[in-house]
Amino acid sequence: MKVFEAARLLGTTPRTLRFYEEKGLVAPTKARENGYRLYSEADMERLRWIIALRELGLPLAVIGEVLQTVQQHDDFLRLADRARALLYEEWVTAGQKLQALDDTIAIWQRQAQPELSTAEDAADMMKHFRSERSSWNDRWDYDRLALEHGKAAPMAALAKVLTPSGYEQALMKTLEWIDPIAGECGAELGAGTGNLSVKLAEAGVHLTAIEQSAQMLSILRGRLPHVEAKLGNLLTLPLPDRVCSFIACSFAMHHLNGSQQLLALAEMDRILLPGGRLAITDISLDNEEEAGLSNSAPAAAVRKPLAVPIEPLHLHELQEWLKSHRYSIVVEQLDTAAVMLFAVKPE
Repeated sequence: MKVFEAARLLGTTPRTLRFYEEKGLVAPTKARENGYRLYSEADMERLRWIIALRELGLPLAVIGEVLQTVQQHDDFLRLADRARALLYEEWVTAGQKLQALDDTIAIWQRQAQPELSTAEDAADMMKHFRSERSSWNDRWDYDRLALEHGKAAPMAALAKVLTPSGYEQALMKTLEWIDPIAGECGAELGAGTGNLSVKLAEAGVHLTAIEQSAQMLSILRGRLPHVEAKLGNLLTLPLPDRVCSFIACSFAMHHLNGSQQLLALAEMDRILLPGGRLAITDISLDNEEEAGLSNSAPAAAVRKPLAVPIEPLHLHELQEWLKSHRYSIVVEQLDTAAVMLFAVKPE
């Protein structure tokens, strides 16, 4: 089949097909007598994949990788997951830029003449967001931990600061405060291998589990095939605005520095419905007074050295952010190294 006929059948242009060939995505044979491109049935199927994936928003570089794994189901899904996470990151960033521009225009409208400093302030904020997102990396190598420890990988990562009984108590307390109701929609962030997801799913909720490690996500999907599981991290959650009645996040915030924890909290606020519940459980701060704990239990210090440092939960800053957004807040010490922050979003 020649290029013009192939383009007509595919609903595109010969120029587009030549472009895909230049990028190495398809390699039609060339007729010896005249050098015309000839597309086989396999070429046409490959082009259908390319066109469909482009319409779904995948960049050409990613499509090349995806096409190599069509026959390897798990690898194909892993690459598709990664592409979706990148698209959500672009979407969230675009939304933030639009909001920043709207806020800037609103200030300009109140000024006698638009001031450059107003735009520069908004631009600096966007640069900060971009820097914090791009600076995060998985220093803990959770893919390797998942391969070595299976569903016990999250506990293995916390073994130097938290006992197995303390870990289990923290999950149960998180579940108790969330109090999931059958039929409602919720999300677990940093779901790991699904240790808390199992408990939430048993309540009959429509759960979305979000995890940054592809290997951990694979284990979670094997344990909970009916739970919607998505690749993503706390700084750009792969969910639309205002879709969750509850959010649970256990032992994931310690992967973020203080500034990143506030960005993650803003992302949680974005996807949480009015009146929704939020429970964040993690390693606590050293200073009880600074943490603002609601009971008399001694605040914990992370005293044991780790190969990769754990960032304690920045309770004071998180509470101040939540108060400024009119959340109701409760903080409870759970274990000698764990604390839970529970909050309810205003209606």
